Amino acid sequence: MCLLRGVNVGGYNRLPMPDLRVALAEAGFGDVRTYVQSGNIVLDSPARARAEVAGAVGAVIEQRFGLTVPVVVRTPAQLRKVLVWDPFSEVSGTEPKRVNVIHLMAEPDRDRVAGLLAEDVGPDAIAVRGEEAVVYYRVNIHGSRITGDWLARRLGVEGTARNWRTLGELVAMTSG
Repeated sequence: MCLLRGVNVGGYNRLPMPDLRVALAEAGFGDVRTYVQSGNIVLDSPARARAEVAGAVGAVIEQRFGLTVPVVVRTPAQLRKVLVWDPFSEVSGTEPKRVNVIHLMAEPDRDRVAGLLAEDVGPDAIAVRGEEAVVYYRVNIHGSRITGDWLARRLGVEGTARNWRTLGELVAMTSG
């Protein structure tokens, strides 16, 4: 599973998913599927290391579409573990668009995580485990001070966000 950061958002980094599927298939990836327009790609890769897969997908996007975008790679098992973890289970099922998973490019330093979790982020809430941060936006995602840049500054690691509904759809796409 490849998660692209910052494509097809507000008219920037336009990347047509049908064309991307073709380009990735032509580059040797198998069973290429996408979910919505925000850069969620399920594929089979001859490479096994996540960094290799990310580099190969990023190279296809840059060569074919002229875009340089960060690519976060997760296995289906890793996504399922996040879904099972569900730190905000009291709302993720009923308000999945208010719970976002930020898939980080690397695991953040423990001291940075501790510092973040000690901050008062009210009314919102944050949980961090491994390479994933989960944010529950109690009021409104657009009015919150917890943005991707804010989180990246505190954790020292960038990532790409997907809401809980999208996480569930991606897990379903990779199951069975």
